[in-house]
Amino acid sequence: MILNGKPTNPGQLRTRITLKRRVVNKDAGGFPSVSTETITQVLSRWKNVHGSEVWAAEVAQAQQAATVLIRYRSDLDETCLVDKGGQLFEIVSIDNIEERSEYIELKVKRTVPG
Repeated sequence: MILNGKPTNPGQLRTRITLKRRVVNKDAGGFPSVSTETITQVLSRWKNVHGSEVWAAEVAQAQQAATVLIRYRSDLDETCLVDKGGQLFEIVSIDNIEERSEYIELKVKRTVPG
């Protein structure tokens, strides 16, 4: 497959990540609490932002922004999370590359505990 004018090698998908979904439950007092459940583990091409992308990410107030390429999945949306080595990242945007349903590119940023 050609991405941005360059051939993509599936062998570049070598960073293991876990895709998670947020789940809202009610605690004993009836108050909502948010937890996560694992969707699946996949291999990805993980690229931290660098150069001028860092400045653009800081303007958007994104901490530790990255671009993640994975094989296409129809069950992801912007409410899902990406877990990389115990660090959670929010999905900022999802791009179905060339609308071919082969690969998707995720723009992610590190979640801030709070």
